Amino acid sequence: MPTPTADEPTVDLPADKQLIYAHKLEHREMLRYRGLALSFLPTRPHISRLMAALGVECEQRSVALDELAKCLEIGDCLPASRPTRLWLPGTHVHLFIVNDVLAHRALDYSLSAAHHSCQISAVLAQLTRTPSLKALLEHFVEQKRHECHQLEEAKANVSAFSEWALSG
Repeated sequence: MPTPTADEPTVDLPADKQLIYAHKLEHREMLRYRGLALSFLPTRPHISRLMAALGVECEQRSVALDELAKCLEIGDCLPASRPTRLWLPGTHVHLFIVNDVLAHRALDYSLSAAHHSCQISAVLAQLTRTPSLKALLEHFVEQKRHECHQLEEAKANVSAFSEWALSG
């Protein structure tokens, strides 16, 4: 057996396992963004719309994974869509973002989770040996980088507004 080099992945996950993992990641991201969209709706509808749009992107990525699984004839490996309640992690009540402190915390959390998701997708893309899955995951990584940039801009805009409000 040849020794792997630094450029070669050392973990060999089957394509179906990678698809399952990527699908679950997108599903969790979608639920998180939808919950945040609702949280921001009363006081910051522009951020709510951003979160809703990011949730739609996650849903589209899940659909793309479903379609790829069917093309690879492993469509049965992915879990069927199931309705899930929209709770923030670790809570059993829904929280609305009512001030700048909560907005900053929610955007920090969202940005951290988005960076984490991007890193996981990049690792999955690096590990896969299935060309069509690799191309799809690399496309996801680019989308997630853009997502992180949008969240950074939203956070900066909240910061700028907070500074303006405090100085006035």
